[in-house]
Amino acid sequence: MTARGVDTLFDGGLCVWHVVLAICAVIFILINSGKGSRPLERAVRYGCYDREKIRQGQWWRLITVGFTHIRPWHIAMNMLALYNLHYLEDLYGHVWFAVILLGSVAGGSILEYCISKTRYSVGLSGGLYGLMFSVFLLLVRAHSASGIRSIAVTLAMNAAINFMPGIAWQAHMGGAITGLILTQIFLMMR
Repeated sequence: MTARGVDTLFDGGLCVWHVVLAICAVIFILINSGKGSRPLERAVRYGCYDREKIRQGQWWRLITVGFTHIRPWHIAMNMLALYNLHYLEDLYGHVWFAVILLGSVAGGSILEYCISKTRYSVGLSGGLYGLMFSVFLLLVRAHSASGIRSIAVTLAMNAAINFMPGIAWQAHMGGAITGLILTQIFLMMR
């Protein structure tokens, strides 16, 4: 399907962020409503980052990790952040929004795979960091001092989260770097 075909598919008011939110919600319910196994085991079944399975060739987990959440607070925070950043879909279009979001999830997972020994990981945070740093780049290019201060506060608060136990800061950093690179490519292609 071409980029034009994707845009036509989403012309009826449906957006990429709606689809991502819906997929995350369904998978969250599946992970947390199953019987006979622990939520982590169900998260593995539904595509979370699993270092051993990736090593065995399941590379798709580098992206599907973004759709898996185990804890209610985690999915709530990530979906709130996605909602707050969804205006970028109007700015970039459906295709580039998806490329930056999902590309940043993959970039975060790749960096985590390369420099971490973590076995399991869940969440859309790498993609959200990609979108946040995309906003930062846009504001820097627009020379918006007040916008830069505002996003800098958001980024600083999110950076503090990286020091909490059990947080895959490598995925956040990889997502941020990927978001910057993909946004720069988008801007050069305009």
